Amino acid sequence: MELPSITIQQLSNSGLEFGFCHQDNLLVTDQVEAIERFRQPCRICAITILVCISGEAECIINLNHYHVEKDMIVVAFPDDIIQVKDAQHLDAYAVLISSTLLNDLGLDYSRRSDFYLRIRQNAAYQVPYHEIASLRPYFTLLRDNIQNQFNETPEIIKGLLRAFSYSIISKTYQSQPYHEEEPVANPSRNKQLFNSFMELVKQYHTRYRGVKFYADKLCLTPNYLSGVVKDYTGKTATEWVNEFVILEAKIMLTDSELSIQEIAYQLHFTDQSAFGKYFKQLVGISPKLYRSKK
Repeated sequence: MELPSITIQQLSNSGLEFGFCHQDNLLVTDQVEAIERFRQPCRICAITILVCISGEAECIINLNHYHVEKDMIVVAFPDDIIQVKDAQHLDAYAVLISSTLLNDLGLDYSRRSDFYLRIRQNAAYQVPYHEIASLRPYFTLLRDNIQNQFNETPEIIKGLLRAFSYSIISKTYQSQPYHEEEPVANPSRNKQLFNSFMELVKQYHTRYRGVKFYADKLCLTPNYLSGVVKDYTGKTATEWVNEFVILEAKIMLTDSELSIQEIAYQLHFTDQSAFGKYFKQLVGISPKLYRSKK
């Protein structure tokens, strides 16, 4: 089966002693190593922002490996697959914000496609020391306000989260410009269509791989949708769907005891042979060989 999604409430109830949770929608902690769930691949229903002050660790986001060290920021979107391991003298803090709270704040990162594309391209990046230092007061104030509940606390926390979030977005833009294709006509319309397309892909990729399904949902022709997505991101609609399907398949092959036939069934292929051909065409090796190498 798919790697299940973990809520902030489940995360805070799993033995995390040094985290501060607010209404099951926000978790802040400066003990990243203490989050046992992070030691194995996990999918969290929240955006996860890690800020590394010193030390080092290996952070794996959607099977992409990042060596995280001093003055680095790591961002994982809701339902991304994250793992933190091999921590050495790690001094880092994490802020996890649920999708529900993000929407309430008008801060749905996944709908900020320019930011989303940058992070999909590189989820971990280094920023100057003074930029890292400027983020610490937000964490401290969030932690203190969660600890000391006052009538005004919810509004204070919302204000702090907005400021922290915009600061993260700004630092991302400064540190890693997105390598776009040629400028496109009507970028705001294309951005809106891409956002809607990605929401559908996240929801349906394990069941539907054909572009026609997504185009029908958006009341578009497949060719038009593919053209818009290609112009806006440099990848076709099919490539985006395949990227999500292959990630799901790789996770099942490496972190589950499902047989390859069962994985094919979970991903709604007609049979194991069809899944094998699809996987080998995109990855270059068979599912069996991929599993044996991990």
